[in-house]
Amino acid sequence: MTKHEFQELFACSRDPWRFLTTYVKTQDPAHGIKLYPDFDYLRVLAYLTLNQRYLLVPKSRQMMVTWSAVALFVWRALFKQPGVYLFLSRNERCAEELLDRARFIISQLPAFMKPVLTTNNKSELEFGGLHSRLLSLPATPDGPRMYSPTAVFWDEMAFTPFDMQIWTALQPAIESGGSFIGVSSSGGALNLFAKLVQQCDESCHPERSEGPLCSPFHIHRIHYSQHPARAGEEWKKSASRGLSKSQWSREQEISFDSFDGLVYSEFDPVVHILKDDFYPRKEWPLFRTIDFGFRKPFALWLQKLPSGEYVVFSEWEGRDATTEAMHAAILRTDISFGLKETDYLWSSCDPSGAAAQDSGISPVDYLLRNGMKLRYRSSRVSTGVELVKAAFRDAAGKVSLFISPRCRKLIQDLRTYQWNADKDEPVKDGDSDHSLDALRYFFVNLEAVEERQPVPRIVKW
Repeated sequence: MTKHEFQELFACSRDPWRFLTTYVKTQDPAHGIKLYPDFDYLRVLAYLTLNQRYLLVPKSRQMMVTWSAVALFVWRALFKQPGVYLFLSRNERCAEELLDRARFIISQLPAFMKPVLTTNNKSELEFGGLHSRLLSLPATPDGPRMYSPTAVFWDEMAFTPFDMQIWTALQPAIESGGSFIGVSSSGGALNLFAKLVQQCDESCHPERSEGPLCSPFHIHRIHYSQHPARAGEEWKKSASRGLSKSQWSREQEISFDSFDGLVYSEFDPVVHILKDDFYPRKEWPLFRTIDFGFRKPFALWLQKLPSGEYVVFSEWEGRDATTEAMHAAILRTDISFGLKETDYLWSSCDPSGAAAQDSGISPVDYLLRNGMKLRYRSSRVSTGVELVKAAFRDAAGKVSLFISPRCRKLIQDLRTYQWNADKDEPVKDGDSDHSLDALRYFFVNLEAVEERQPVPRIVKW
């Protein structure tokens, strides 16, 4: 090691901000590999991460907060304190991605600063000779219980299942001397992250803790307006395209408001219902979408216009109908419009339809055997709802979805579909939910296609 290298090593050990802005590189698909930015709001975040033992960071999306927390854990493991550093996220894959970020940061360090990795796998990095380990854990109730961590970074905290059980398992270890940072955009009002943030203020102190929800946390909000490139209205207008108003409010304005009233408040009959019935054209993309229901299946037919909008042009509602009866009704509707299976790009459906029924064959397999091209994927109900809301009118005011007046049941359901405020999801009333579940499945699968994400199941029999 040269004298200059030794001086740099010593300087970085004393100054984490120097380490971040001189040696840490980040990577994302849009911008490639870039040096960590010297932004004022990130400098404040770095200071608080290292000086607040209990820190919660409600944030707008894509603000470099996750990269910052991972990089600071790498710095601590290299220079500050031997120990176990835990990464948690909404699921095992996301936690492993946090460790991948740490691995990338280490790979970009100069040789004189790079640690020897005596363990290097998808769930653990161990720094030889430094007695430091970085671990990723799955989001299970007992996952953290066996560890006594030096520090814990919990990313996507508002979207992690078993959040209360995980926090209960973490508390004894953290209270014995560890530190904690929880980071998330808003996931509504009913998760642990929201409850902790809302019941705290910056005067909270650890000694005031009197139970699992009496929070000792310092709360530090990071809003998109703090980013040097996002302060103007032009950025907001561009970034809000494709997001519903409620989604923008949560993901960018850091709102913890609960939902109530109509689910699809964006739906305006004057705007969204066409004056005349729509008839499909074979040269434009065609789709179907199906909710198998509980003896009450529902199907919708959609077409994409050359201008990019979508029109729901027909519907079918089953009453105590079998899969066979539903398939026959779908074929009859196709024939009424002069359409056949080869005219459709794909049909989306309820992923639960892949489960076998008493007959020994699932609804999905039945339709596949009869030649339908099916696409389905699992997702959170709220994710699909936000996609539909954004199609009716996104936060930038763009309308992308219209409905033919012949779809009377769908229109009726849109006028009555309500939020269940106790669960932050729509009420399942066994009636109005079927048509809107079908609509939700379409946009969930459409998103996967447009973003070229891998879809769990795209099949022909």
